[in-house]
Amino acid sequence: MVVDEFPRNFDPTRCILFLGAGFSADALNKAGGKPPVGRGLEREVKKLAKLDEDDSADLMDAAGYALKQGADLYGLLEGLYTIRALTPLQRAVLAQPWRRIYTTNYDNSVSVFRTEQGKSATNDIFDIADHAPRQLRQGAVVHLHGSISKCQPANVDESLVLSRRSYVQQRVKKSAWWEWFDRDIRISQFIFFLGYDLNDFEPAGYLIKYPGMKNVRHFILRDARSPVASSKLADYGIRHPFEMAGFVDRLSNAKVMPTPRHENELQAFRYVDLSKDDKLVSKPTSAEIQELLAFGKLRFDGIRVTAPTSEYVVFRDKLIGRCIDLLSEKTTLIIHSKIGNGKSVLANELKIIMAQGKWNCFEVRENVTPPPQDFEFLLNMEEVVVFFPSYDSAVANMHLFVDMDASTRYVVEMQTSTLQVRFQEVSRLLGSSIARINIDELDKGECEKLRSLLEEAGLSSLAKSDRIKKGLEFRDFLLFAFEEPEIAARLRSVIEPMLSKREARKVVCVSAIFKAAGQQVDTSFIIDATGEDPYTVMTELGEKAWDLFRYDIDQVEPHSAVVSEHLLKKYIPPKDFTDEILNLAREAARRLDESDDYSSERFRRARALLSSVIRFSFIESVIGKGPDKRALVKKVYEGCRRDELVKKEPLFWLQYSIFWQDEKRWDLAESHMVEAYERGSARPGFKFYQLDTNNLGLLCDIERFSLAGEAISRFDKIVEAMEKCGEMVDDGNHRDHVIKAFLKVEAMVRVRARDFTRSQATALTYGLNLIIQKLEALTPSERAIWGTDPCKDSLKSSVEILTARYYH
Repeated sequence: MVVDEFPRNFDPTRCILFLGAGFSADALNKAGGKPPVGRGLEREVKKLAKLDEDDSADLMDAAGYALKQGADLYGLLEGLYTIRALTPLQRAVLAQPWRRIYTTNYDNSVSVFRTEQGKSATNDIFDIADHAPRQLRQGAVVHLHGSISKCQPANVDESLVLSRRSYVQQRVKKSAWWEWFDRDIRISQFIFFLGYDLNDFEPAGYLIKYPGMKNVRHFILRDARSPVASSKLADYGIRHPFEMAGFVDRLSNAKVMPTPRHENELQAFRYVDLSKDDKLVSKPTSAEIQELLAFGKLRFDGIRVTAPTSEYVVFRDKLIGRCIDLLSEKTTLIIHSKIGNGKSVLANELKIIMAQGKWNCFEVRENVTPPPQDFEFLLNMEEVVVFFPSYDSAVANMHLFVDMDASTRYVVEMQTSTLQVRFQEVSRLLGSSIARINIDELDKGECEKLRSLLEEAGLSSLAKSDRIKKGLEFRDFLLFAFEEPEIAARLRSVIEPMLSKREARKVVCVSAIFKAAGQQVDTSFIIDATGEDPYTVMTELGEKAWDLFRYDIDQVEPHSAVVSEHLLKKYIPPKDFTDEILNLAREAARRLDESDDYSSERFRRARALLSSVIRFSFIESVIGKGPDKRALVKKVYEGCRRDELVKKEPLFWLQYSIFWQDEKRWDLAESHMVEAYERGSARPGFKFYQLDTNNLGLLCDIERFSLAGEAISRFDKIVEAMEKCGEMVDDGNHRDHVIKAFLKVEAMVRVRARDFTRSQATALTYGLNLIIQKLEALTPSERAIWGTDPCKDSLKSSVEILTARYYH
């Protein structure tokens, strides 16, 4: 007996429809026939190019040849794929209110149907040549291989994925639309593939083996004659042999569901349900506590069942109380710290305590765009707290919450470094009612809790460490703890087997680079940079990989940034690490080069990743110092310099300049900084903050190490750089970098005080006093965030040296 595994009930507004060539096979085209499928198009193209039908050329080669011969390929395609009449089956399928329609077809079937319905034939219909918007409306259609409607005679090869050149280009130059598809499938109820054949182009590009997705993907095909063909689908989804007619018959199962009836039914939000399943949850064992320490593998239920005690994590009750107080005063709370200092742990503790009170707590899922039904539900709720696990997720979605009840509160996890350099952007995007709390350092009571927790977990030797004292940071303690024999052995037993194969080693290394650099791990980025599919790799590694990696529909990423840093330092050969840094830099530069929207999430992520992974301090912190290590770093930068896209990026030239600054090659450092400014000027909308702050420090260093008795030849440039950096003190952006730059002024002044002219000393003293006044005008909280007081004292010392030298 054959069991029909087709869904008994489904909501089309939550489903994705993927249309292959077979969907349009029976429609009537402009040429008076039917659109060709299978090898039909290849035969038509060969006929156009006057090639024998049995010529060995495939479609891609034949199309490329036809274009070179000047044949009217556009005319052929326009006739074949401009649809004049649809079939009843097509209409029945397109009549459903699908969440999204993706298609690899060139034809305009959807536009024809919309015209028949009296709707716009072009609204919300996109192809790969179009800019991918930040938001897509319900029912949007995306032609992944291009569409005949937007094709012109002069751009056939650029508009359609057709010839070998454009196929290869699409394989290398991944479109942002692929990211939309990837995002949509994460929250889809079901995905229906119509007219799709696994022998078609790049099936794995659509069908990455996400865990738990097999029962979500349904392939509606003709009955396979070969068991080999059927087996191709085994890892991807469920095959149905009833073709489109059978699918239409089953559309009676489709029913648009009302707004979710319960918090747990939301697609893009995780509800903090403290009574979920109404089961008694066991407290974490000593093994689970050690897993948390060793791998960063955090169990939310473990925090929930032990709160507010510190039997699983250090419960930071004073900080939690402060967070709740701040949220009573402000709309948005930013929890910030350095990478690996426990933002996520504290956020989970806060969720639990607030959910135990009057608040309804929800976490936004990463890489997911909330559907309208979710907001319809939330709009009817009061006392909601929305948790954003990263600044990027807040930037992408915060504007969607404008109609929420005034009682709604928002909590955003953010790295302190991001807050420091994007202070004004944060205020603009997250609203004016913002409170901030830094959680880097443990107080005395929290240190005692940590000692007790370690003892209970059977790690008494660690508990006795004199490192555990007021002011301790979690990341520093963890890096120390990884050398403890029991934890080191546990790490080694998991990591070493994962690195035995080249494919896995590349994925693990690149994922760890993302995590250690403080960047959100991007699956599509990893695929493009390495050629390896993280989901496939993790599936092959088996359950042991779950100790180190989070592996689910939302993400494949290491649990911990600190573990990732340790892994890169101890288990990845320096050359392998630098090779992957170069691969990531090339992919990031490619994405930046192809982007027209500098505010898009894709552009922001690529820019942030490039800036992070080629940062000299990051590379050196992983591979260490020494002549052999310096040679590897230089090789990375030389590889970037020879790449046509990376060398366009001003941030690359900035980091190469910093490398030469560290080498005390001031000539190269200065010339590379000049090149960075040239490249920045050539990029529309480029912000020069990082260049300006580093340039001030560089100019001070060059003059400091110049020969005594010589003129201060770069004085005018120093004054100009000081003025630019002074403006950053006012606007709040990049103050951290500004402070570091101004700290170099005193060292220059002490060494070269005798070499300033009197007019130079006067001008410099005046400029420094202006900066001192700006620093003194900052609020106490601002001075604390950026640590400005040591800088202010240093500048005052510089003024005193100049005053004593020239005016006493």
